Amino acid sequence: MNVELKEYAPSYEQDMKQDIADFFTFHGGLVGRQAEARTQAEQEAMETLKSWQQGRSALYAVLCEGEYTGFLRLDYRGDQVAWIEDLYVRPDLRGRGIASQAIRRAEGIVSARPGYTAMCMDVAPRNEKALRLYYRLGYDSVSLVTLRREFGENPRDRKTEFLGREFRI
Repeated sequence: MNVELKEYAPSYEQDMKQDIADFFTFHGGLVGRQAEARTQAEQEAMETLKSWQQGRSALYAVLCEGEYTGFLRLDYRGDQVAWIEDLYVRPDLRGRGIASQAIRRAEGIVSARPGYTAMCMDVAPRNEKALRLYYRLGYDSVSLVTLRREFGENPRDRKTEFLGREFRI
């Protein structure tokens, strides 16, 4: 199976807008807010796509055997570390190793840049499939922890212990 990362081109716009909406809907669904996440994601998909093409970001279409299957966005923070900000493979194509190969291709792109020594990513603790994948690919160092405070009702009904403290996930 041949997986490639191709730099964003306008020919990918429609597919990516749909996938961006699906991506944000999935994450909203992790905390039981799928319906409101879908409405918001559809409204903001084009704006998001445009913003992902600015600054130090690099946006790629993930192609498998030449067919569009999803997207990957890198962000170059500083001069040594890049982040996989977003990775999405369409649900009907998951479990085939496409995301694994896309990550490996991204690692090759980043490691070829002079001075870059590492790649990081954020992952929602409830996204257990993604956590297992990233761990299997060697992402086993905790670098930063993002803490969140809800200003209204907190939909996170699961808890985990981390560094001797209990957190909602």
